Amino acid sequence: MEKIKQIKLCDYDACTGCMACKQKCKHDAITVIYEKGFSYPHINEEKCVRCGMCMRSCPVLNINHAHGNKHEKEAVCLAAWNKDESIRMRSSSGGSFSVMAEKVLADDGVVFGAAWDSEMNLRHTYVTSNSDLDTLRRSKYVQSDTKNTFNEVLQFLREGKKVLYCGTPCQIAGLTAFLGYKEYENLIKVDVICQGVPSNKIFKKYISEIEEKYGVEVLDANFRSKDSGWRCGLLLLLLRVRKGNRKYWKKRTFSNNEYYNAFIREYFMRDSCYDCQFKCSHQGYYSDISIADFWRIGKHIPLQADKYEKGISAVIVNTSKGKNFFESCHDNLVVIERTWDEFMTNGGMYPCHKRSNNDVAYEYLMSHSWQETQQKFFPLSLKSKLKTALFLGLGERRLRTILKLIGKIK
Repeated sequence: MEKIKQIKLCDYDACTGCMACKQKCKHDAITVIYEKGFSYPHINEEKCVRCGMCMRSCPVLNINHAHGNKHEKEAVCLAAWNKDESIRMRSSSGGSFSVMAEKVLADDGVVFGAAWDSEMNLRHTYVTSNSDLDTLRRSKYVQSDTKNTFNEVLQFLREGKKVLYCGTPCQIAGLTAFLGYKEYENLIKVDVICQGVPSNKIFKKYISEIEEKYGVEVLDANFRSKDSGWRCGLLLLLLRVRKGNRKYWKKRTFSNNEYYNAFIREYFMRDSCYDCQFKCSHQGYYSDISIADFWRIGKHIPLQADKYEKGISAVIVNTSKGKNFFESCHDNLVVIERTWDEFMTNGGMYPCHKRSNNDVAYEYLMSHSWQETQQKFFPLSLKSKLKTALFLGLGERRLRTILKLIGKIK
């Protein structure tokens, strides 16, 4: 292979942290450095042999190589939810991911997704049985480290295993570039349409403040409880904690959940998230299937769905392979067609927006508490507090009934 005179990775502000370049390097010539808690690849010149494999596997540097599905002139989006209510309740939206994962596992396949490790770091990993699938369920509002999973995917594919890989759109773009844009019939790529990703560093700062304040050890995190309904899950962060020999869930509602309040306001995201190249508004989606919460379903177009408050997934099919695979999962799902325009009111198909005081707020957070940072830069309005109280007090089913009676929703 011809050597490349100059090896240069993509610019920091465009780097998504997918680490396809690092995983592709066979000479261990790429190390990781951190900026504001986010990981960035860095070339070790002493080990680099200038083969150029890192550059060829970067989805940003090869962004013109192949376009993803941009869904131009799209008319229909799918809404879906799991027929198994217990799994639906343990999922962040409608539980569609679980059905797809179970389908692959039933074929003796492998499912990759993001899970917390023992030190509350978010890492991509794989499972081979339904009993381990719960660790991959539920939204986690932190950037996950893909570790060596792209190489593991390739190895499983070569062994003839069926593989499902679930990640953010940029992670799926990274996997696609890592595989040389080659299509594998036994690989199903699923992306979760995200708002953006904060770093593990600031989430662990939030956790450490809770541990210190209450004298507990945080063992797990569930950002989206459905105790009072699907939308109410947005207002809660449940932290499974240990105090002495006792383990229990500690609830953090929206008013005192500074981390989630910052996330909703789009503070402290990775720089590349503020100009995401891997959504329909830019490069398009490299996954076979995209999934998201169908937040505004039924707001303007009547929806006849039982137990709406248990969650509904939006499912966007990007490839013919994805279409065939998702149709094979229909036996365990309720699937209905909705308009594309209704789904697009969610806004998740577009990049988030960087606040003008984002960098100043980050520097302040590094030397102050989360509570102090919220009070100074993104305080809760009275309207937000009242909305939280209504959700928690009435529950989503009762609140929706009231909104229908007063004509706020169909």
